[in-house]
Amino acid sequence: MKVLIVEDDSATRKGLEESIKDFGLEPLSVGTSREAAKVLEEFDPRILIVDIHLPDGDGIEILRAAREKDPDREGVVITGQGSIDNAIEALRAGAFDYLLKPLRPAQLEVVFNRLADRRRLETEVETLRAELQETGRLGDLVGRSEPMTRIFEIIRRVARSNAPVLITGASGSGKEVAARTIHRLSRRGGKPFVAFNCGAISPTLIESELFGHERGSFTGADKRRVGYFEEAMGGTLFLDEITEMGPELQVKLLRVLEDRTLRRVGGSTEIKVDVRLISATNRDPKDAIREKKLREDLYYRLNVFPIALPALTERRDDIPLLAEHFRKLIEEQEKAGVTGWDPGAIEVLNSYDWPGNVRELRNIVHRAYVMTEGKVIRADVVASLLPSARAAAPVKRPAPAKTAKGASSKVQVAKGSSRKK
Repeated sequence: MKVLIVEDDSATRKGLEESIKDFGLEPLSVGTSREAAKVLEEFDPRILIVDIHLPDGDGIEILRAAREKDPDREGVVITGQGSIDNAIEALRAGAFDYLLKPLRPAQLEVVFNRLADRRRLETEVETLRAELQETGRLGDLVGRSEPMTRIFEIIRRVARSNAPVLITGASGSGKEVAARTIHRLSRRGGKPFVAFNCGAISPTLIESELFGHERGSFTGADKRRVGYFEEAMGGTLFLDEITEMGPELQVKLLRVLEDRTLRRVGGSTEIKVDVRLISATNRDPKDAIREKKLREDLYYRLNVFPIALPALTERRDDIPLLAEHFRKLIEEQEKAGVTGWDPGAIEVLNSYDWPGNVRELRNIVHRAYVMTEGKVIRADVVASLLPSARAAAPVKRPAPAKTAKGASSKVQVAKGSSRKK
């Protein structure tokens, strides 16, 4: 990656060049605005480091002009005379950061690491956006229905921030999948994603699991243990079934969120917390508050950005797409040669009310795949796996939507229902 340095002090220029080479980047330095204008297009830098005060002009104007020609260029403004006004003007010109002299290599390292994370995130978002247009997938979330289109847009927006997210939805609706997608699209995407189910651990052990413990802090604690918060440091911690956490522990969690520090069980050292928290529940949070299952003050800390996932019955148009998606995943793993669906099989899936939501659909697809002897999953195989009491007559589905390229969004459906014995 090319970096243009515009700085009139030769010693500072030389130091910047050496540091940038150490980062594996390609620097070019000039000392005036006039020289910068001459080399800008020919050198075509991705990053500009510009001093505000130059002998023949203003470094911020150089940055502004460079970004007008190519908005993807990033700028770092440096100055020996810092002021709030200068900082504001630099940011308005599109500067990524604003640094005061004398510069230290550690400062530059932080800036370049942040720029690399931003570039990675932008590339990831563009890749996922193209994938969404082509396949109806955003990360591991699948759907083209109107409810899911809205969810995808919400997720793309919330992923840019560091705000806590509370995901609600029925069991099996994909809350952890949504949380993982938010993490993947965020600046923390290269850091750990740690999932913890508050309802799966004994209440007496949750505090130790979340915050860790010191050796000897309780019977059986024969060594220090790092908790899930520390495991997720720099990344995302996903707390599922948050309403199953006891009231006393909710108070401690609230304190961690407010102070951004924690103490291990039995410890006295304050540990700084750098974690993005995403929580989830299959309850109505307001009902949980009334039933004393969730503290109201904690709820408002967790619910900065709410996401309500629809049940599968609210997005029936996605059932064929989801079924084919799961079939492909299973075929990749098992390679039994099951390549498509009998049209009647899709109709049977459409007619069911799916109390277990997407999770249940995936399980049924897997079982139907295993039960299939030929290349096509047949309607009678699917029907045999669904409780007849909840399976109604097949319903007529609307015509499939067209993709951006004009291609049909139908799943792969066999023209015949015969199979080899």
